[in-house]
Amino acid sequence: MTDPAAAAWSDFCTRLAALAETLPEDPAARADGVRHLARQAVMALQGHLEHGDPAHPSFHRYEEPWVQWGGPNPDNVYLRAPIDPTATYRLWGDVTGVREAIFSLVEGDMHLGAFGVWSEQTLSELTVGGDGVLEVWVSPDEHPGNWLATDPAATQLLVRQYQVDWEQDRIATLHLERVDTRGLRAAPLTDEAVALALDRAAGWVEASATFWSDYMEGARGAMAHNAFGPPNTPPGGAPNIAYGGGWWALGPDEALVISHHRPDADYWGWTVHHRHRMDSGDFADHLTSTNGAQAHVDPDEQVRLVLAATDPGVPNWIDTQGRPEGLLVYRYVGTRSRPVPEALVAPVADVRRHLPAGHPVVTPAERIEQLAARRRAVLARYQ
Repeated sequence: MTDPAAAAWSDFCTRLAALAETLPEDPAARADGVRHLARQAVMALQGHLEHGDPAHPSFHRYEEPWVQWGGPNPDNVYLRAPIDPTATYRLWGDVTGVREAIFSLVEGDMHLGAFGVWSEQTLSELTVGGDGVLEVWVSPDEHPGNWLATDPAATQLLVRQYQVDWEQDRIATLHLERVDTRGLRAAPLTDEAVALALDRAAGWVEASATFWSDYMEGARGAMAHNAFGPPNTPPGGAPNIAYGGGWWALGPDEALVISHHRPDADYWGWTVHHRHRMDSGDFADHLTSTNGAQAHVDPDEQVRLVLAATDPGVPNWIDTQGRPEGLLVYRYVGTRSRPVPEALVAPVADVRRHLPAGHPVVTPAERIEQLAARRRAVLARYQ
């Protein structure tokens, strides 16, 4: 007789194989689609099979360039851990040099219909010790010091650390322990536990593959093309973050010239999200994002960006990676102002006509150096 774990593995593989039917019909998008499914499987297996025990929690780092899900911000380093909302946990770490972080207790993942967000606090709102060590208690009952109150429906602790200056901002190593199981060994792995984890992982990938594709198609149909709406906080998003976006639809020789006043915000940035997958592109090797520390701001306090498939020779180039359409999102965190971007379509060759006379020129050699530095910074982040 086949044991439950082996049967669950066979079922897991069968269910993932069936997801080939969800791949986009466009042959040019199918390679990316297959890679995206593989990345979803990696994240699900890590989350449910390796980091799924709330009695002995461990932080699971996700949203790396090669494991993307749900429109990650390339300026964030993401951690998550499962929790039991009836238990007490201690989180701590040396946060010296960390620019900002957001700590959230959430119901679960949006594509599973779990949108609740509770007890969200930023690093700047918390008390850090004189030695640079942050300590946060996560529990249903009030605790002295920094405290995140659990909700009966809260199942995960999420941490977003902001690395705005990719070469200077430090990322902290954080630790998490459950008080009543501290120092105790986890129970031996059983066939039943592996079978349940594989079933949850398969369901996670199945739901993700359809939810985010449908989400992007909904955005494509609902948004004005080559224009941007005002920022807001969607269900399931962090309350401290205001998101805005627009759908681009450009020919191979066209560019979208975007401008907005520099926001009065703790953080602001722009990111590409691709159709069908809602990933953020190959952000280690391409300029698929920029932020307030990286972007050029003109003397009139206007931020001017150019979205295009080919390099327009400007400092704030957002690379579509040759995709003819997709979602371009901006984020304002802790913002006191909410400027709405304006945009126009122009031939790439004519972009300069829509920029101030003193707007910088980036040469091909300078672009190579910029991209090389970007790659080094991203890969160093995940070593």
